Amino acid sequence: MLLDGHSAPSIVERLGISGTNLLYRWKREQVESAGPVGEVLDSRVAELEAELRRVERERDVLKKALIIFGRNE
Repeated sequence: MLLDGHSAPSIVERLGISGTNLLYRWKREQVESAGPVGEVLDSRVAELEAELRRVERERDVLKKALIIFGRNE
């Protein structure tokens, strides 16, 4: 349901509200009200995830190079 991984029923129970419909409605309203800001953030997250994958690949290449050159010493 949410980023922290809690289920909707557990959140409803903790908040003391009746039924998950209200919780889902609140969530939908928040997502809709985020509008362009949410889209910009989603876009930025996608960019950062792509950069992270690139940097991880570079790191892996460097690790392999260290192993190869370490054997030749």
